[in-house]
Amino acid sequence: MANELDVAAPPGARFVFFSALHGLPVVDAAGTTVGRLDDAAVELTEGFPPVVALAARRGRIESFPVTARWRDVDRIGDTEIRLRVPVERLVPGRWPPTERAFWVGDALLDRQIVDTGGAKVVRVNDVHFLQVPTGDLHLVHVDVGLRGLVRRLGWGGAIDGVVRRLAPHARYLDTERLISWRYVQPLAPDLTGHALQLTVARRQLGQLHPAQLAEILDELDGRERESLFRALDPAAAARALTEVVPKTRERLIASVPPERAADILGRMPPDEAADLLSALPEPSTDLLLGKMPRADAQDVAELLRYEPDTAGGMMTTELVTLTPDITAAEALERLRALARDVELLYYVYVVDEAERLRGVVTLRHVLLARPDTRLAEFMRRDPVSLRADDTVERVAEVTEKYNLLAVPVVDGQGRLLGVVTVDDVLTRITALAWKWKTASSR
Repeated sequence: MANELDVAAPPGARFVFFSALHGLPVVDAAGTTVGRLDDAAVELTEGFPPVVALAARRGRIESFPVTARWRDVDRIGDTEIRLRVPVERLVPGRWPPTERAFWVGDALLDRQIVDTGGAKVVRVNDVHFLQVPTGDLHLVHVDVGLRGLVRRLGWGGAIDGVVRRLAPHARYLDTERLISWRYVQPLAPDLTGHALQLTVARRQLGQLHPAQLAEILDELDGRERESLFRALDPAAAARALTEVVPKTRERLIASVPPERAADILGRMPPDEAADLLSALPEPSTDLLLGKMPRADAQDVAELLRYEPDTAGGMMTTELVTLTPDITAAEALERLRALARDVELLYYVYVVDEAERLRGVVTLRHVLLARPDTRLAEFMRRDPVSLRADDTVERVAEVTEKYNLLAVPVVDGQGRLLGVVTVDDVLTRITALAWKWKTASSR
């Protein structure tokens, strides 16, 4: 997506960087210097946006801008920009001529952009125009490379000379990191360009690993982060929320309308949704629970009853339970049906008609058993379990001692309430370790 020109210059056309135009003298029809080019406004269109106005800055001590519409421009050269009207015809101030126009320098330069090709956040260092034979300028690429930044700082010639002497075959000399404007669009509806993303990201972002999505969201500034989060489909948004830090998670869920927030929460693992809701003000929690699907809301509300740093507060209700009388073949059929909805499918918990935990089998055991063998014949009876009020330390101790990927949680009557998975144990223990370390260093 980057590093190559997306548009070939037709005969008589040429490419020009914004950094090469910025600061050029702007001269009116009488040859009077109006000022120096400060910015260019483009109008969003289906293709590559045309430049519709230029802003020049007049004066040195108390400088002020004036705007020239594109029809006022005679030609753009290498050393100056010539107007076809006198200075009196220019508009004081910076005024984009249409509602869909924005100033390139203000809106794009130094703004963050989500590069899904590298699953990272980069910054726009320069803008690439194509000047067609008629003289019109069109925005065709944004430059996110180091060379673009060097060029904009005015060090291009000096740095290129040094690199040519020290490393004449360096890729720096012939590599521009250009991204086609076809892949760039403002996320913010006001078209100010304060938040950008690749348009292909709307399809590709959902395919990124949740940890990569979370890293991208953490790197963005507040407004850009919220704009990108709102652009994600609910499933991708739910996956991303499971990975971002708690404070960011709370801000993001608060940045979307309640109906959409409830949809996202309903797609999260119940324990993750409960953790998020427990950090919100009670009115917000009640509102979102009321808008979630009934079954999801009941699962989450049940988990909210427990203190966060207990087995009950850490557990999830996403698990597989079967009765001891079904066969291995029947168990496999049930597992196939449930595979899309359960995060950890390794353990199968065997319960009686009162939901009391009687045993556990692994997926490996089910696969190796004869198809007509009932679970009661090969399940591990009286498995290790936790109580809902067990501490984080107790949960970690049991998980490590018995080398388990998940530990069931039962109530006083032995009824299965949920399971605590090892990844949640690690997350909680790591958080506690940092808290203890911070407290001891004060």
